[in-house]
Amino acid sequence: MMSFPMDLLSPSDRLAEHRYQKLLRLQPEFVWREFGDGEVLKARVFFPPEHKSEDSVPGVVFFHGGLWSSYNVVEFVPWALHLVSRGVACILPEYRMPVNYDVAPRDILYEARELWAWVRSNAVELGMDPSRITVAGSDVGGLMALHVALPDVPKRRRWFRKAPPLPPGPACVALFRGIVDTDARIADRVLHGMNEEERKALSPSRRLRKGLPPLFASHGGQDRMISARMTEEFCREWTKKKNVGHYAYLDLADHSYYHFNVNARYFEFLLSEWDTFMVEQGIWEEDGGVDNVLLS
Repeated sequence: MMSFPMDLLSPSDRLAEHRYQKLLRLQPEFVWREFGDGEVLKARVFFPPEHKSEDSVPGVVFFHGGLWSSYNVVEFVPWALHLVSRGVACILPEYRMPVNYDVAPRDILYEARELWAWVRSNAVELGMDPSRITVAGSDVGGLMALHVALPDVPKRRRWFRKAPPLPPGPACVALFRGIVDTDARIADRVLHGMNEEERKALSPSRRLRKGLPPLFASHGGQDRMISARMTEEFCREWTKKKNVGHYAYLDLADHSYYHFNVNARYFEFLLSEWDTFMVEQGIWEEDGGVDNVLLS
């Protein structure tokens, strides 16, 4: 698994990058998709200490950011290390991007659903509770997580009394300054080549409805790439549809606010906010506190 080009990182970030890559390589690896030419996509899974296949722990699937132009699988390694310490398994998957595959934005979004189907079908064997798995992501990773949580609604046929059932969805969606509207300026950088009709059809902001999973959204007020106001409005509309939502706003934080090695205080605040929200929703168990030893 690759990440940001090392020449673009500061010395401290480069050191953290090396460490996160090493920690990632130590985790169990699973092939979640194999192509006809033998090419495969893999996922690393962080399991809680002494985890067994007969367990039934909650889980989180993290879709990394990078605007589909750089690998940043390791950005959620610190999150995974903290969450496993309180009994939550974490999946960090590879997925195709234009930098290494001839793949269109629509294909990437639907690949997120294919990954979700793999996670759901293998959850029990991995010792995870299928009904307590969350999808989370940053920028385009947030867009992918929302694509999983907002599936296409089948049209009701006249001879059916009820519309066909939707596929099982995630227990919760967590956004770390995710792209929530394909009309936003930032979306132009990742949805190039997609016509206006396709963009509208895939926009999370246009797919909101009643009956969605709980949403935990966060954003930094000093983000100059993705609008915090857009995230706030999206969360407001989510709750207007009678869904549960929580918005964590960090007014002085910038685009990289959720990275542990950027600002540990913001990281701990977000972790605490998210943890409290997940316990309130009955998805995670109560815990006496977060152990920071894993990152010391």
